Amino acid sequence: MNIWVSITIMIIVGAFIGGLTNLIAIKMLFRPFNTLYIGKFRVPFTPGLIPKRRHQLAVQLGETVTKHLLTAEGVQAKINDSGFRTEMTELIQGEVKRFLKSDVTINELLKKDFGVEDMQHRIQSMTENWLLNRMKKMFEESNGKEMKDVLPEKFVSAGEEKLPEVVDWLLNRGVHYLESSEGRKALANGIDAFLMDKGMLVNMVSMFFGNVSIVDKVQPELIKFLKHENTRETMLKLFESEYRGFMEKRMGEAVGLLSVPDLISGVAKEITNRLPIEEYLNTPVSQIADAIEGWIVDDLTPKAVAAGLDLFVAKLDVLLEKMHLAKIVEEQVEAFSLERLEEIIISIAKSELKMITWLGALLGGLIGLFQGILVLLL
Repeated sequence: MNIWVSITIMIIVGAFIGGLTNLIAIKMLFRPFNTLYIGKFRVPFTPGLIPKRRHQLAVQLGETVTKHLLTAEGVQAKINDSGFRTEMTELIQGEVKRFLKSDVTINELLKKDFGVEDMQHRIQSMTENWLLNRMKKMFEESNGKEMKDVLPEKFVSAGEEKLPEVVDWLLNRGVHYLESSEGRKALANGIDAFLMDKGMLVNMVSMFFGNVSIVDKVQPELIKFLKHENTRETMLKLFESEYRGFMEKRMGEAVGLLSVPDLISGVAKEITNRLPIEEYLNTPVSQIADAIEGWIVDDLTPKAVAAGLDLFVAKLDVLLEKMHLAKIVEEQVEAFSLERLEEIIISIAKSELKMITWLGALLGGLIGLFQGILVLLL
């Protein structure tokens, strides 16, 4: 056989063996995916390298991600970046503005997104209990104090300033009542009841007044008495004295005649029932927030975003630790399909893998050429 033909055959065989060897080596990175057996004996080099070392690869990737890629310092630097904060603020402002312009009611929102039913009853119950507890605590703390020290100073002074008006109102009501037919009749009945069992006294009074009825004489005098300035001054002094005396009483003494628990419970219930809770819960968000939209979007939201991001940064180390990112990466890698992983790597490094195969063929051909020249020289 011609020596050049032999050398050519050696080159071709060497190139084929080199290329095939590299191709098999590349395939053996992934395949076979499972261990193969012949009888009881395991076929060598099965499974492939990556399937065989899959667990170690998953663990190493998890540690790499947490220690070198997704670190607390890196995430904190990104969150503290002014550009990122601006973007987050604008994003949340947009969402808040969209929500504040929606026609959904608070009731619908709570029911749809949070599964909360009968919110009105819950709010009323919570409000009533809160008021009840606050009022009980207030009475307990104020029990040994004087009324004037418990009530607001403006309230105490305003009450005293209103006493002249109260006295004038009472006197005027008394005059109007006596001047009315009903008042005259009541006065006559009172006089008759008083003189009924007086016997001789009745005859003496009748002789004194003559043909004029007693009520006709008493009524004008009573009206004159109520209208007299001295009467007003006397009543005013009496009211002022009683008012100041009441304000100097201890809280417990002042309300001692009242059933405080029932009073507190009734007041708390009455206040709660008068609150427009149902009206607000069934009003669209857009109507409720119309007057405060600018404040919420332009002032409150940026502050809330900044506070939220600051809190997130402060607790980031703890959050990352609690999330167990290394374990998550490990579980995801182990659950990832080997067929899909092979497709991804081959698609990414397709040209490079081909070059490795052809490089093996080239090296094999060169080795064949070297062997041919060596044979020729020998």
